Amino acid sequence: MKNRKLKIAIDILLTVFFILSYSIFVGMPVSLHMLVGIIAAILSFAHVLINRKRFLPVFRINTVKKLTVKAKCQYGVSLLLTLAWSVCIITGILIGFPVILYSLTGMTNLFMIYAIHILSAFLSLILVIIHVAQHMRRVLSYFKKRNVSQLPTA
Repeated sequence: MKNRKLKIAIDILLTVFFILSYSIFVGMPVSLHMLVGIIAAILSFAHVLINRKRFLPVFRINTVKKLTVKAKCQYGVSLLLTLAWSVCIITGILIGFPVILYSLTGMTNLFMIYAIHILSAFLSLILVIIHVAQHMRRVLSYFKKRNVSQLPTA
């Protein structure tokens, strides 16, 4: 039970920080955006680590053949999301610490890195929406069991 509560807590925090990371488009200071992004990256890593038992079987060939189309779509979205979010995190680090970018590539112009960062961020947003929609039944059943819809009113 503790593990399930930890998963829910990480998912809620991840959602909050993921949404906050997009606040840069409404005036969030860059330094705060970087901090929120780092926290979201850590929470994403924790989310993948905690859910690895559900994700790892897809890499076995005999398991993939047995999966339903729905399961294959879920794994595909999860894999694309992991890839897009990883690109977003890596480009964010390179933008935040240009010394690393210069030492690795010799690049001084960050325009291409910014473009990749923004593109991967919006692709991640679309994939997160799809990912959450795929798991909505599980999310709703969790809250339904706890009668969250019947919260006390003031």
